[in-house]
Amino acid sequence: MSKTNYPHIVIERNFPAPIEQVFELLSKHATYNQAFAPIQVERVKDSTDANHPDGLGSIRRLGFGPIKPLQEQITLVEVNRCIEYKIIRNPLVKYHLGRLDFQSLDDGSTQVTYRIDLQLRVPGLSKIVLAQLNQAIKLGFSKLSRSFI
Repeated sequence: MSKTNYPHIVIERNFPAPIEQVFELLSKHATYNQAFAPIQVERVKDSTDANHPDGLGSIRRLGFGPIKPLQEQITLVEVNRCIEYKIIRNPLVKYHLGRLDFQSLDDGSTQVTYRIDLQLRVPGLSKIVLAQLNQAIKLGFSKLSRSFI
């Protein structure tokens, strides 16, 4: 997992399912509609891999209703290991990197470590946004984890 000096959060969550199922779920953009409602996510550019349209190079927009100002691009996919993405074309963002790492555990469950590094151009705002993301992701992961029970 890459580490930077930018403000960041790290969330760890165990999912009661094999790594293949957890990776499959978290690699689909539509999953985040369920996890982070009322925020809506839609793919606006497919990956070059027709079998995995949400994969490497794909772009998703996030927001509410027709207003989806955030765009994220998938920059790295290693099946059953990690997914990285970054916010693109946003003048308020100086630096952003999101990374999900997947680890298979001895009991057949999967640990996901989600790290977000974020530096906004407005001083002090990064930590506030990261604190809100931390709460939202923990709640979203809890919802998704229950889908395996």
